[in-house]
Amino acid sequence: MAQLPVSFKGSPQDLANEMIKRMRIVSPNGVNFIYIGDVEPTSNVGPWLKGGTQWWVWDDTTNRYQPQDLSASFTAPYAIGNSTPSVTNPPLWLKTTQDATDLAPTAYGEPLGWYIFDGTAWVPFNSIVNSGPTADRPANPVDFQQYYDTDISVLIWWERGAWRTVAGVPGDVKFVTSPTAAAALLANPGWVLANSLFPQFAGLGIVSATQDPGAAPATQFTPPAGVTAQPQGGVLGTGPQQLQINSLSTLSFTPTIALWALIKS
Repeated sequence: MAQLPVSFKGSPQDLANEMIKRMRIVSPNGVNFIYIGDVEPTSNVGPWLKGGTQWWVWDDTTNRYQPQDLSASFTAPYAIGNSTPSVTNPPLWLKTTQDATDLAPTAYGEPLGWYIFDGTAWVPFNSIVNSGPTADRPANPVDFQQYYDTDISVLIWWERGAWRTVAGVPGDVKFVTSPTAAAALLANPGWVLANSLFPQFAGLGIVSATQDPGAAPATQFTPPAGVTAQPQGGVLGTGPQQLQINSLSTLSFTPTIALWALIKS
């Protein structure tokens, strides 16, 4: 209690009121209030809650605040590492290419996949991709983000700055029976008309090449007797070439049908 002035005069109630005004309760070991803030105090002001999530206490040896180990009261949400977890709680494991060590406690390598303990063994699981109409494709996709487009019934992903079908690699060729070229392209994101890349092939049929192009092409495949070897990019009808169903066929060219030829870009 703070000292009363020597000039105090009053009734017993006045004395009690003045005493209450001058009193406070303190800990026998100093202040024990909780300090909350982001900047470390320079003296002992009691337990420090840093950032709203970290508890620090004053250390008389270093005259600084030290973080408290709360691991005993913390349950890890999942295991991480290359080795199969020795325990099954938590039942979630992120498998990586390597295990961390004492010298590199956070060096887990590359992530490989998620596993969940099904009660008997660790089994991998995959996420189900988002799906919906073309208009609902993600507005700001990241590289290799997948989406199932229900309007065209195909799985696509964002790759090289555009939506493309997951199936197929650059250079793949396929034929489609869409009623129009625009419909063919709409149903095959990431593909283009072969004519747009190779206008010199427009209207021509496609057969299997047997040798590399050039003045002295290397033969990659020997055709059957009676069928002339065709270089990659060569055009039938501009030389002594001929096309037969087989060596016994009496037809030089088979009946054909025109389809849209697409190339994966």
